[in-house]
Parts: sequence; C-alpha cells; structure tokens
Amino acid sequence: MSISQTIKNILNQQGVFVLLVLVLVFLFSFSFFGEKIPLNDGAGYDGTFYYSVAQNFSTDFFENAYDRFRIFRIFPFFLINLFFSIFSIEPSHANLMYSMYVLHYLNLAIQLTFFFKLARLNNWKKTTTSIIFACFFFNYFTLKNFGYEIFQTDAFATTIFLVSFYYLQQKNIFLALSISFLGLITWPTVSYTIWLLYIFNKPFPQDGLRLNFITGKLVSIVFPLLSIGAVVTLYVLHKQAILESMLCMQAYLPFLITNACAWSVFLYILFRHCNYNIYCPHKKNLSIPWKKITSIAIPFLAINIFFRMYANNEFFFNEAAFALQILLRPLKYPLITLIGHISYFGILPMLVLILFRHLLKDVFHRTVGYTIAFVAFLFFATDSEARHILPQIPLALVPLASLLDKMNLNVKSVSALIVLQLVLSHFYLPINADGLAEAIESNNFYTVAQRYFMSFGPWMSFHTYIVWAAISVFTAILVCQIIKKRKI
Repeated sequence: MSISQTIKNILNQQGVFVLLVLVLVFLFSFSFFGEKIPLNDGAGYDGTFYYSVAQNFSTDFFENAYDRFRIFRIFPFFLINLFFSIFSIEPSHANLMYSMYVLHYLNLAIQLTFFFKLARLNNWKKTTTSIIFACFFFNYFTLKNFGYEIFQTDAFATTIFLVSFYYLQQKNIFLALSISFLGLITWPTVSYTIWLLYIFNKPFPQDGLRLNFITGKLVSIVFPLLSIGAVVTLYVLHKQAILESMLCMQAYLPFLITNACAWSVFLYILFRHCNYNIYCPHKKNLSIPWKKITSIAIPFLAINIFFRMYANNEFFFNEAAFALQILLRPLKYPLITLIGHISYFGILPMLVLILFRHLLKDVFHRTVGYTIAFVAFLFFATDSEARHILPQIPLALVPLASLLDKMNLNVKSVSALIVLQLVLSHFYLPINADGLAEAIESNNFYTVAQRYFMSFGPWMSFHTYIVWAAISVFTAILVCQIIKKRKI
C-alpha cells in the first residue's frame, strides 16, 4: 500500500484527529520540558511582571498596586497566588514553575476541547478541520514559545476568546459574555471583540443606503501615506529617537519611503478586487441596541473603576505609542509584516492572502459586528509583531474553513500543508546559546539574540529578514501550487 493510500485511510477515519492531538501533545511537551529562557531563572524578560503577580499578588495589589496598563493583565497569575495562600503553599520558584506547567496543560486541554466543538458546530470536513487544526496549534507560539517563556498572558487570552467565541456562535449569550469579561484582566481587546460580535449581530440591511467602498485604492494609498506622514512628523519634531526605537534600527528616510512604496503596492494587489457595497440602515429604521450596550457597559465600568482604584500612577504602556508603532513597523524592511507573520504563524498568512477576496466576501456576508471586528483584526495585523493578533485568530479561521470546505482538497494536498506548517514552526531549532541572556539584557538584539527575536518582526536583523524572506517566497510558491488549482 502506498504512503498516500495509507494517509487517505487514516483521514477517512476519526483516527486522524487522535494522531494530530498526539503529535501536538508530544511536541508541546518537548517544548515544555526542553530549554527555558535563561532570564530570571526561567521567568523571562516580559514574564517577570507576571511572575511577581503569581508570587506577591496578595500584598502588592493592595499595598503597592500595579501600573494602569498591566493591572489589566493579571489573569490567571493572581489565581495562583490566591490558591497558594489558601492552601499555605510556599510561592517558591519551583512551586510557581510547577503551577504554570499545570495551568498550561489545562489551558491546552480546554483549547483542544473547544476547537473540536467549534469544528462540529460549523460542520467542517475532516480535511478542513485538519488544516485549521494545524494552523491553530502547529505554529511557533504553541510548539516553541509557549513552553520557552511560560509567564505570559497570550495563551490564556487565546483560550478566553476561543471559548467565548464558540458560545457566541452557539447563541449561548450568557456564557459567551460571562467568559468574555475575563478578557478584561487578561487581554482587553479580546473582550471588546466579543462585545462587537454580540452587539452588532445582524447582517447589513439589504434595503439600506448603499455605500460603494473603494477598498483597493483607498487602503493602498492612505495607509502608507499615514505611515510616511508619521515618519516625516517625527523628523520635523526632531524625534528620530522615537522612530528608531519603534524600528529597532537607524532610520534612513529614502529607505523608509521605498519600503512604504513596496507596502503600498502589496496592499493594492491584495485589495484591488475587494470593493464592497455596504448597506447602511435608513435613519427611520435605525435602532440602537441599548439593552445590549447597557448589559455590557454596567459591569465593564464597575470592573474598570475597581481596578483603577488599585492602580498606581505609573504608565508602563502608552496607547498612542502603540497606534504609532502599527503605522511605523511595516516600514522597517520591505514587506516585513508578511514575513514576520509567516515566521510566527506558518502557512496561515499565505492561505488568507491567496483566498483574501473570497474571505472578505464571506466576512461581509456574516454580520456587521463580524465585519467591524475583522477590519480591526486586519489593522492590528499590519504590525509585524504578529503575536498581537494571536488571541483573535479564530476570527480568520472560521471564514477560512468555510472556503476550504468548498475546495475539496485531496489527502495529498492536506498532508503537504500540515507538514509544511510543522516545518515552518521551527520548533526544532534551539534558542539558548552562550551569551543569549547577556545579549537580551543589554538590548543587543542582532547577534546571538536573533535565535529568539527572529520570530518577532520589529527585532529581526537584516540577515534574519533575508533568510525568512527566502523561506516566505518558497512557502508562497508551495501553498499557491496546492491551493490555486482548486476552485471555490
């Protein structure tokens, strides 16, 4: 029996999902019990804050408080501290590490459960489910970074969104909203996205005023112009230091303008066939869902007021700076955003780009809330630091799955995509090396620290960028060969 026939027989049975889960658990464990980030005894650099929450929450929250940004990032770490306090467990480093192992395995189990629930709810084919499973689980974050730096909120924010998103699709509003509020103390954009989906849960009215949104020309011109405008403004104000801090490199205006032109051409190619007619309701038929808004606004304000009372006056993060970096980071290298996303997510960005026109059409035919949330998702995705859109990935996976269902991909194609996804996850590449900790602590991102920072767009060195650009071109060719032959 040929290998192709053997794989086909497996795919025809539920055993394929058992195999995928076993591979996932093995590689996940391989990451967890392999190397750890050599900073703060495995707590990491960004993870230091979350480690301190798990260790000292009972005293810090009421005495020293947390800054006004990270006080909304304390779940689930404060639960560890409360659990340790209740059961008189010493919050030693070893105990905190063990507790995180348990939490992450539990978190993975929840993700697996609700991923398959979502697949059954949407009646995905086995082949489609297999590809979406690979996109969701077989990426750099889950198979490498997840276990390398365990004191982070990303994985838990993803789970909160997935579970809440599932219950929203199942129309179990109470559970969807209840769980979504956990996002406020984990990753607030998770909560905001779910609320958008809930409040604006109807499609565009077909009898409303038609607006012809010329997406291709508008986005491909306006967005790069905003980026260049931000660069010029910083030059005029003699704030090149801010620009170079955002780009993690010396800024050369001609180089940045060239990159903006490349970015503009890419956006035009992507959006050129994506002009949509959006139907707005007539004023006389316009009804504001006050009940929905009120049901969210009251607990939202109560939670915010409570946490603001216990926040100190420090500002770890600035929202204006975050918006600025979204405009600036695509200019670091030509098409750095796409390359950074392939490094982090694997084949998913290419699947989205190849099917982009059909994907947007699917999204626009869902609900107004889904459309708004997806447009916001695309805006955040323009930042080359791909992890910022990680929790809301199901927003793209669900319409992508509906398109893959129509393509009738064969066993060979599905297998090739899954294998390519595993290869691109680069879970097998070691990160730790002599001098890594010292390089990170001294902000020397471009030497040995590239073993870690090559997966985060803004910190890519030019050499790493060239390598991943070549890998991205190869990926694009392979995925196109597999997908393009199939009609939707």
